[in-house]
Amino acid sequence: MSAKFTHPVPCCLLSLVLILVLVLPGHAADEKKPSEWGTVTGQTRLYYFTQRNKSATGQEFDNIKESLAFGGWLKYETPWIADHFGAGAALYGTAPLTGEFNEEDHGGTGLLARDNEGFAALGEAYLKARYAGTEARVWRQRIETPFINSNDSRMLPQTFEAYGLKSSDIDNLELSLFWVDKEKGRDTELFKSMSYMAGLKDYDRGVVMAGADWKPFDFLPTRFWNYYAPDLDNTFFTQFKYTFGDPAGVQYSLLFQGVDQRSVGDQLRGDYSTGEAGLMGTLLYSGFTFDLGGTIVDGSEGIRNSWGVYPFFNNLMAYNFARAGEKALLLGLGYDFSHMGWDGYRAKLQAGFGDTPDTGRNASYDRSEYDLNLYYDFDGELKGLGVLTRFSYQDEDESLGGRDGYQVRLRLQYNFQLL
Repeated sequence: MSAKFTHPVPCCLLSLVLILVLVLPGHAADEKKPSEWGTVTGQTRLYYFTQRNKSATGQEFDNIKESLAFGGWLKYETPWIADHFGAGAALYGTAPLTGEFNEEDHGGTGLLARDNEGFAALGEAYLKARYAGTEARVWRQRIETPFINSNDSRMLPQTFEAYGLKSSDIDNLELSLFWVDKEKGRDTELFKSMSYMAGLKDYDRGVVMAGADWKPFDFLPTRFWNYYAPDLDNTFFTQFKYTFGDPAGVQYSLLFQGVDQRSVGDQLRGDYSTGEAGLMGTLLYSGFTFDLGGTIVDGSEGIRNSWGVYPFFNNLMAYNFARAGEKALLLGLGYDFSHMGWDGYRAKLQAGFGDTPDTGRNASYDRSEYDLNLYYDFDGELKGLGVLTRFSYQDEDESLGGRDGYQVRLRLQYNFQLL
């Protein structure tokens, strides 16, 4: 079930439905109450996004992507039937608000279709079954893992047609095993094969995904995930986070992330083997968060990431610093203003600096990115409503073909529960 809006009437209808849902009496999404009829939850977003880069012919930021849209999703999930069976479904939709901010040749923002048109889709539709601590789920669903995930930073999340299960029967260990067949991107109503989303337009292949999230101690959560795409590549990701110190005083954490990626089978995208490793230290004190991290990528190839947001800590608004031979430095400073009585306000500054080879097969321009993130979450009668403002400036070495740019994101979001 999917539909693309090529006429303003469907866009208006979608907007009207979402506005009605927004103003109906409800509860914030985190206040779920048991119901014999199941649950109805949803999310609405009003979102402005623009990315502007300098063109190759001048110094003006005249290479423009821009959208202003309204949309969201509404989901119904049954209660557990006989304590073992259930189902869920969610309708997703997004629509442009004005033509002025949604010109056809300025598309590609991820808020709407690539031509800045709206669309609607049955983004989730699944059956589920459980026994003890093991749950199976089949067909359209959200997935949140390191390399296959919803990438929910625009209007709508990515979802997948997948078949598998996860189990928490063993204490402190969650195991997952899935066959992921298709993906619906953030900017389309169509589900396409995982190999197609990875750039292989003439093939129809999926991905075997297996993972273990293990917490041997409260201070040491670990992750081990593997993604096998037949005749394409195998990606193994691992993560360790060690937290120590006094939660009421000064607290510290060390985060290690690593990935190994190599071609397999018929090697449809070529013969390659690469990897990345990163280490970040974090200090938390009196509402402040200080981050210092570094990553390095193998010089043979960059890391390929086709099915979600990049899982490394150096993934910023525009760059993920995962090109061949790239060495990156990350600096971060955050503050939670509730420590000075301004509940709901948070801010974070981040800067990333990427250095790559200047010569050779994988030569590319050096680049830096500077981000400012401002958050406000309402409480009381407006609980569930949040405002996000994000700014990014990208500085690239023009001598090797780089182009400076900047990005602005303004998002008003409301999470709610009707039943």
